[in-house]
Amino acid sequence: MGQRVGVQQRAKAANLKVVTSANVKKGINKAKKGGAPNTGVSDEMNKKSFVDASGRKGKGYGVFRFDSKYGANVDGYSPIWSPNEWSETGDEYSGGTLGLLVWFGLLSAGLGLAGYLIFSTSALA
Repeated sequence: MGQRVGVQQRAKAANLKVVTSANVKKGINKAKKGGAPNTGVSDEMNKKSFVDASGRKGKGYGVFRFDSKYGANVDGYSPIWSPNEWSETGDEYSGGTLGLLVWFGLLSAGLGLAGYLIFSTSALA
């Protein structure tokens, strides 16, 4: 019978080394910079006295444990919505009448082509 060897023992036996990068740049929290409502940062969760909805005590890491090291988590690096990346006149279509006509023409051509392809490959043709 063979011996059971644990993961750590196998790693030591194979002389595996953990490689980490020392040149990690701290990223910019684009959500915080752009004034987004969800920045991925919570002052309340950074406190050790924080208790979540299930009653577990917080450890003081906040939303993302490595926020102070790397700058932000996915909410900060690529926010879903950030006010400075959107048009000032968000209620109006900036393409104007010509843009709407081009859009309608492309939509009509696409639907017409789809209808033709369906008809030409059916038994009706």
